[in-house]
Amino acid sequence: MTALLAFLRLTWPYLACLGIGLWTGDYLAGNHWQARYAALQTSDAQARADGEDAVRQALEAQLARAEAVSANNSTVIEKLQNENAQIAADRDGTLTRVRRLEQLLVVASRATAPNPSVPKTGGRQAAPGAGDPPSTSPLEGLLVDAATECEQTANQLNALISEIEPQS
Repeated sequence: MTALLAFLRLTWPYLACLGIGLWTGDYLAGNHWQARYAALQTSDAQARADGEDAVRQALEAQLARAEAVSANNSTVIEKLQNENAQIAADRDGTLTRVRRLEQLLVVASRATAPNPSVPKTGGRQAAPGAGDPPSTSPLEGLLVDAATECEQTANQLNALISEIEPQS
C-alpha cells in the first residue's frame, strides 16, 4: 500500500487538475448543447405556430370568399327566378291577348263575309283589283305582331330556364 500512497503523493495535483478539467469541460459543453437544443425547440415551436396561423388565415379567407360567392349566387338565383316569373306572366298575358285577337278576328271575318247573292258580272271585265289578294287589315297585323311577341317571350323564357337549371 505504501507504493500506491507514494504514487498518489507524487501525482495527486495532476490527477486533481485532470478531474477539475474534465468536470469543467463536461459542465460547459453539456450546458452549451442543452441551451442550443432548447433554443432549437423554441424556434421550431414558433415556426409551427406561425405556419398554423398562416394556414388558419388562408382557410378563413377561403371561407369568406366561399360565403361571398354563395350569397352572390343566391341573389342571382332569386333575381333570375323573379325575372322568370315576370316573363311567364308576360307570356301568359300575351297568350291571352293573342287569343282575344283571334276571337276578334273571327268575329270580324264573320261580319264582313261576302254575300252569296252578289250579282255576277255578265260579259264585262272584272272590276280592277278584284283578283288581287286583299291587303292585311290592321287587325291581322296586330295578330301577327302578338304572335311574334309571344314567340320572342317564349324564347326568352326558355333561355332563362336553361341558365337556371345548370346552377341547381
